[in-house]
Amino acid sequence: MRKNTEAYLGFAVMWKEEKFLLHAEKSIKEEFSDFKEESEIFEPPFCSYYYEEMGKPLFKKFVITGTVMDKSKIVDIKKISMMIEDSLRINGKRTVNVDPFYIDKQQLVVSTSKYRGNRIYMGDGVFVELELFYHHGSFHPFVWTYADYKDHIPFFNRIRDAL
Repeated sequence: MRKNTEAYLGFAVMWKEEKFLLHAEKSIKEEFSDFKEESEIFEPPFCSYYYEEMGKPLFKKFVITGTVMDKSKIVDIKKISMMIEDSLRINGKRTVNVDPFYIDKQQLVVSTSKYRGNRIYMGDGVFVELELFYHHGSFHPFVWTYADYKDHIPFFNRIRDAL
């Protein structure tokens, strides 16, 4: 992996019904690669934003693919993940939420289609947000870092160590 331009591709996947998770995972693997690592399944904190669209309870996990990506491709990857979500919609509502991210030895960066003041616009309706940075032996969050990323810092540290 080149120092500054390449990283491992990962996904935060959220779902209500397992059958939609399985379809989303199949699509991710077909588009990118098999999963090298997966976090445990958990109920995400502070996810009421998604309840009206997806129902509840919701479940989530982080997966790391075997794909080493060029960081500049995150816009294209986010667009593919949105197509995966769209292919699994029922009555216009998402059944899965698929957010790609990349992780290298220094940072974890998430892509999203939603704007907030701390996000950087990359083009084609895609923004990125630095969620975690590595310093003094561990990843660290920012004030805006989502709770589920904060809660899984040991998982991301393990991934970083494997790099």
